[in-house]
Amino acid sequence: MKRLLAAALAALLMIQPALAQHGEEGDLALRRALTYRDNGNPSLAAHWLGVAAARGMPEAMFLLANMLLEGDGVPKDEAAARRWLEAATEQDYPEAWQQLGMMEKDPEKAGQYFRRAAHALTHRGELKR
Repeated sequence: MKRLLAAALAALLMIQPALAQHGEEGDLALRRALTYRDNGNPSLAAHWLGVAAARGMPEAMFLLANMLLEGDGVPKDEAAARRWLEAATEQDYPEAWQQLGMMEKDPEKAGQYFRRAAHALTHRGELKR
């Protein structure tokens, strides 16, 4: 019994930093959004992505931005999508840098965004080691 409690406590301590970064509410909202998206309900997915994005979760910001770009479950809104992508890049989210690069008309600026994406992706790989 003591081993079970010790293992449960150790597991809780390992996930605590991830929950603390964006809050448990943000994590739960993201999971709920992904469930709604996977079950074919894009409008509810967009709602919960908005909740998670407002809690500072860059993955949610990126996914919501793409829904806004496509008009998937929400009205198309490129300006709002760009704002969410830029918010995600403030946390150095590689996919957001890449998306901004694909949207950019100026080739030089697009190249800068792609280099930032590659740099951010390199650091993500280093964190997982």
